[in-house]
Amino acid sequence: MRTLALLLALTGPALAAPAPTREFTELPPGRYSVVLTGLVTTVCARAIAAEWASLPQVEAASVDFDKSTAFVTVRLDGVLPVASLRKTLRRAERISNLGARYDLTGITYRLGK
Repeated sequence: MRTLALLLALTGPALAAPAPTREFTELPPGRYSVVLTGLVTTVCARAIAAEWASLPQVEAASVDFDKSTAFVTVRLDGVLPVASLRKTLRRAERISNLGARYDLTGITYRLGK
């Protein structure tokens, strides 16, 4: 009996189901990484970063083209709707004028820098 309890204690966390990914509808203040799809060139990355940086709730925005990942910092006094990010992606598509279709597929809250 004691052996079974020890075995369960040691393997319990390994057998546990992974925590579900949180689906954001609004981003409270903080730094987030956003996985993007549809980037064709660095022009796409620059257009998205510029559009996101123009949002009043955004303190900073950058896009790493090679990793298809964006980083967005929401101001301390703001809350950023994810719908606003998607809307500005449509504007960035028009600005880049490459026929690309951008989408965000995952948002993760980032601790630290």
